[in-house]
Amino acid sequence: MVEVFGLSDVGCIRELNEDCYCICGFGDNSERGFCILADGMGGHNAGEVASQNAVKFIADEMNRLLESGDREIPGKLSAAVSAANTGVYTMASENPIHRGMGTTVVAAFIDDGTAYVANVGDSRAYAVRNDEIVQITTDHSVVSELVMRGTITKEEARLHPQKNIITRAVGTDKSVKTDIFEYNYSPGDVMIICSDGLSTMLGDDEILKIIKSKKTSEDTVNSLIAAAKDNGGLDNITVICIRFIQEV
Repeated sequence: MVEVFGLSDVGCIRELNEDCYCICGFGDNSERGFCILADGMGGHNAGEVASQNAVKFIADEMNRLLESGDREIPGKLSAAVSAANTGVYTMASENPIHRGMGTTVVAAFIDDGTAYVANVGDSRAYAVRNDEIVQITTDHSVVSELVMRGTITKEEARLHPQKNIITRAVGTDKSVKTDIFEYNYSPGDVMIICSDGLSTMLGDDEILKIIKSKKTSEDTVNSLIAAAKDNGGLDNITVICIRFIQEV
């Protein structure tokens, strides 16, 4: 059984919310469904346009996958992100106001014990099992590369002045490379998908502590967003929580 809840908040500083998310499937106690989160960028509302359209393009492809029962999920996920990239890039090319817009994407398709996760940018997917939190995705960002080289620590990266500079995005180029991850979940596990408005405001240990203190996905999401805002809420904050519940 899967319990899923998502919410997006503008935060404490920004006037516009350029994040977008959707949750589909999981009906009739089914564990088959998908979640998508996008964090847009670009002036003149272009970030909002990019994230909303990326989510729509990917959701259209994922809904077809959901209805078909196809098990070729990793390839279909990658193709869906590529379709979104083409769509957003074309819109940006055709409208000067939207030129240069782009968006991060994390898309997770849940099916039969496995979460298939597609990632472009610095939005994240986490997994929590027992008392351990693990980042499933890899950030495509300047600070992530500095961490991998050992130049700065992960905690220093969270506060680094270049923390918002990403090295890969959907819609900024004609093509995009999508990372695909697989996470084999067990009953009792929790997955979190979030924009950097959460992960730059809260460390992994803080995120874990809140997840462990809550019993439902809705309470988890509301508490994570509230904590991010208490710490400054410098960006839009979007969180999706997926709890894999042990059936009694």
